Amino acid sequence: MSTIPELVLCIPGPWGGSSVLADEIALSAIGYSLAGNVLRDSETGFACELVLQRADSDLADDFRKAGPHWATTIAMADIEDHRSVAYLVGPGGSREAADAMMRAGAALVDSGGLGVKVDSTGIAHAPAYWIDMCEQLDQLTAHRALVVYVAGAEVYSCGMHNFGLPEAITSGGDKTQAADMLRFFTRYLLEHAPQFEDGHTFSVSEGKPVYRVERTEAIDYGDGSLFNNPYGAWRLVPLVPEKKGNWWTRKR
Repeated sequence: MSTIPELVLCIPGPWGGSSVLADEIALSAIGYSLAGNVLRDSETGFACELVLQRADSDLADDFRKAGPHWATTIAMADIEDHRSVAYLVGPGGSREAADAMMRAGAALVDSGGLGVKVDSTGIAHAPAYWIDMCEQLDQLTAHRALVVYVAGAEVYSCGMHNFGLPEAITSGGDKTQAADMLRFFTRYLLEHAPQFEDGHTFSVSEGKPVYRVERTEAIDYGDGSLFNNPYGAWRLVPLVPEKKGNWWTRKR
């Protein structure tokens, strides 16, 4: 894939300017430094762009919409008092890049950040939860942090491009169950890198519904949208129950 998608994190904070933020990072974020608009991890050499902007009066509402699961918490209320907004911009396209960007986000949270909104996915996380996920990246917590599931006329994932992988789409049946199945499927893609082809079948486990896997286009969110996935998508088509088999089997 010639075009690597950007992974963008939005982190509001109490910082009065870039020099204040740089000082906080030097004091609080072990191993990280901010020089100009580059945030760097001295241990790994990873670097991403940091753009600091003025406070945004609409940002608290944006966070509540993207993080309804913590909308009524004190942590969410704290965002009302932010003085500036840091945007971390770096490459997606692989698990390693996604993990590195998550750790960079944690460096800003350690330096006073009030939460993290994944602008390339559309989900927001409380600061303590973000740190907790970053401490468990070996357990694929980045998948939980960076991928969401949308239920409309169809049910589909958004955010797998952060790992360089296709999205997943399905239709019909119970929306909650469909989202749970797609969550399992997309994590399976990330963890095991299976070599699916059109016509292969997939099931969460023996005795569960079976789906035929077909390659398709990803949802088009419009030109320039950070949600767009250049890697396409897998459509999971429900099949009539048939004889038991493995989690996924090749078409015979």
